[in-house]
Amino acid sequence: MRKSSVIALESVSLEYEGKTALVDVNWKVGRGESWALIGPNGAGKTSMISIINGYRWPTKGTVLVLGRKFGKTDLRELRTNIGLISAYLEDWIPPTERVLDLVVSGKYGATRLWRTIDRAERARAESLLRLVGCGDGACKLFNQLSQGERQKALIARALMSEAKLLVLDEPCEGLDLEARESFLDGLSRLAYKGETAMIYVTHRIDEIPAGFSHALLLSKGRVLASGEMEDSLTSENLSRCFGVGVRLQKVEGRYYAIVERNRRP
Repeated sequence: MRKSSVIALESVSLEYEGKTALVDVNWKVGRGESWALIGPNGAGKTSMISIINGYRWPTKGTVLVLGRKFGKTDLRELRTNIGLISAYLEDWIPPTERVLDLVVSGKYGATRLWRTIDRAERARAESLLRLVGCGDGACKLFNQLSQGERQKALIARALMSEAKLLVLDEPCEGLDLEARESFLDGLSRLAYKGETAMIYVTHRIDEIPAGFSHALLLSKGRVLASGEMEDSLTSENLSRCFGVGVRLQKVEGRYYAIVERNRRP
């Protein structure tokens, strides 16, 4: 496996609680690549990201994340180098936390800052907020942000630690249409910039941000397709993945799946 890969899974399987969650998964993510991890509920998406974040150990197979091989690295230290964006993180953030402080807290793997930030930290935090499209929120309190702005602030926080990998676990859950589109626009900016590897976990094709370069489709713990977006995200592959006829359309860089009941998967 290439040590230059951000993620390298080789023949990875996972069984727990008497269930088979993943079967012989092979997957490599290069630096700066942005991947959509797609599949229906129960496909194994959560198991995949649990392994990548070091929260589950594969039953068999080899795992390298950020060049570090599982079994030969401190997984607690590894997790500080991975930016995880998930809705549950909001439960750990005081509502009156200043957004600028929240972003800087990502440098220390925390969700609250107990010290005064210095000039360099302020400059970087403000730059990251502008990058994700939340520059106006720097001086606000967290509870003054819209839901979409909160998600953008969490991305800026994850980038503050100079993470080379962002894992976004169904981050649009609970967002209204305006908040969702604002948030996805921020992710598109990062994808086009191409400096940070990203994994966007979803079962909704219309959530895949414009500019994402690759896709991996999972079904019943097995990889159905993996590779560049144009090759792997097709009507045929989606139909097999979700077990229903699907016609895929691409409009202005975004993908939309239209269910066709009379089309065989």
